[in-house]
Parts: sequence; C-alpha cells; structure tokens
Amino acid sequence: MHKPATLLLLAALATPVLAQSTQPAPKPMTAEQIAQMQQMMQMQQMRMMSVMFDLRKSRHGFDETLAAIRAGAQKRGWQLGETVDMQAAMRQAGNRQAPRMKVVQLCPAGANDKVAKAGGGKTPPLPCRATVFEDKDGKVHVMRMNLGNLAKTLQGDLAKAMAEVGAEEDALYKGILE
Repeated sequence: MHKPATLLLLAALATPVLAQSTQPAPKPMTAEQIAQMQQMMQMQQMRMMSVMFDLRKSRHGFDETLAAIRAGAQKRGWQLGETVDMQAAMRQAGNRQAPRMKVVQLCPAGANDKVAKAGGGKTPPLPCRATVFEDKDGKVHVMRMNLGNLAKTLQGDLAKAMAEVGAEEDALYKGILE
C-alpha cells in the first residue's frame, strides 16, 4: 500500500475513537439523587414482597393465633411440624430486643406432591410455614407465602395447582386474620 493511502486509512479509523473521547464524562450523582434512587429501589422491593408474601394482622393474641392456626390445620388434615421459637433463637444469638416470634411448620396434605406433579418435577418444594410475631406495639401479625399471587405469575397446570393450594391456605386463615 502507498504511504498516503495508509495514512488516510489510519486517520479514518482513528476518527471514531477521537470523537468518542471528546464527549464529556457523565456527572457524578448527587447525594440527593442517590437517596432518591435508593428509595425507589426500596419501594420496588416492597412491591415484590407484597406479591410474594401475605402479611396481615391477627384477630387474636399471640398464643391464641398460634393455637388457632395449629387447630385449623389439624382439622383440615394438614401435615403439621414443630413450632420454632425464633425469639429464643435470636436472643441466644445476641439480639436482646428480639420480638416475640414463632414459625409454624404446616402444609396442606398433598400440596407439595400436587405442585411437583404439575411442575413436571422441576418446581421447588413449598415453604409450608407461617410466621407469627408481635410488632413493637404488641399487635400480632402472620406472614406467609402468598401462593394465590404467585400462581398468577405462572402458567398452565402449575398455576392451577398453586392456586388450589393457595385457596386451601386462605380458607385456613379466613377466621384468624383480618
């Protein structure tokens, strides 16, 4: 190749690089912009949590709520596991301010088999737990997976199976939660 052609080719190739380097660097975000972005991210997380979890106030006291959940599950023939005292576990781990909290292990009979079959064996087992806790004002709340909402994000047989299990859970909590 001739020298003038080579120089012309190099100049043509270098032009986009030079053009890119002349653009101003983005301005750093201000503390206010960072705070706004963090707030938006927290709001998005809360929206996602509200889809995945059902958090409602109980109509009863702490011990009465636990007893009503366990009795309702037994009446419906659900599988019942132990009730774990999370307050004791948190206090043992050093959190002296831990709220009153217990996790009840319970699952509608056959629920995991139904969901596994509908999902072709590719779905994880259901968590099958409910957390009963007191807030700082002494109000009792129950948190659990919102299977009815999760079913809306699925399709086909899996959505149907998840909705059926969610409806069974809703029936258990109907008289217990507000």
